[in-house]
Amino acid sequence: MTLIRVALPTSILDVEHTPLLKAIRVHQVARWASIFGVYEVIFYKEPLTGHIEFQEQEKFIKTYWSYFFTPPYLRKTLIPPNPLLRYVGALPPIRLEAFNVDKKPRIGEVRVGFVYRDPSGKLYAHVGNSAPYLVKNTCEEGLKPLVVVNTEDRVVECTEKPVYLGPRLTFYSSLREVLERSRSTSHYVIATDKKGEFPSYDIASKLRDRDITILFGSPRYDLFEIAQQEHVSLQRYIDYTWNTVPWQRVVSIRTEEALIITLGVINMFLRGSVKRVL
Repeated sequence: MTLIRVALPTSILDVEHTPLLKAIRVHQVARWASIFGVYEVIFYKEPLTGHIEFQEQEKFIKTYWSYFFTPPYLRKTLIPPNPLLRYVGALPPIRLEAFNVDKKPRIGEVRVGFVYRDPSGKLYAHVGNSAPYLVKNTCEEGLKPLVVVNTEDRVVECTEKPVYLGPRLTFYSSLREVLERSRSTSHYVIATDKKGEFPSYDIASKLRDRDITILFGSPRYDLFEIAQQEHVSLQRYIDYTWNTVPWQRVVSIRTEEALIITLGVINMFLRGSVKRVL
């Protein structure tokens, strides 16, 4: 199975002048990455973003990300009041398949719960009811998929069944760091640019069952310009440069727009039944 990572700059928030619009932008990235089952979303600092500004952007994104990817039935328990989150009511839910369960646990269902260890060392889990459930086997703490064993005695057990809990979230202080890391974690690294080539069937078919990282530029600078500002040779690290929106009829495409378009193209090649017509 292909693991997809995407990398984009925190400066996508710079072009928005209100907290609500910034929240919408973070939601778009989270929602669109989730639609296509992205494994990891990487945010990086571009050279013209100040250190303090980057920290503020990171805090903002992390706060909303944590809210989005906490099951709705656990938010009152796990998400403390935060003035940054005052706009979450205006945002549609992410609606991961794993979160689409009844309010009350049912025997046999796989349900995402928050596993923790009490002072005595026993494992318990919040699964949506007022009282926690006992975890009968051993697993790591945190949000985990659980099987409901008994609702009267309140017992669950951890499961190894793969459950998608949303993209991992990572931050890097430069594009260079993203590039260096991508070369060690991915079979293919793809840059997006309007001067790139449209992905052909022959090339895209090579990506099946390979881990890939897709890179995106900022609202003001493309990847090659950002790399130049960092005195980095982008070509040294990437395998392909793709234009996934050929013949565009607008002056520029927003980073988050390029994200969903590119993921749609990638998904068509990796998981669809595209025939050799391109």
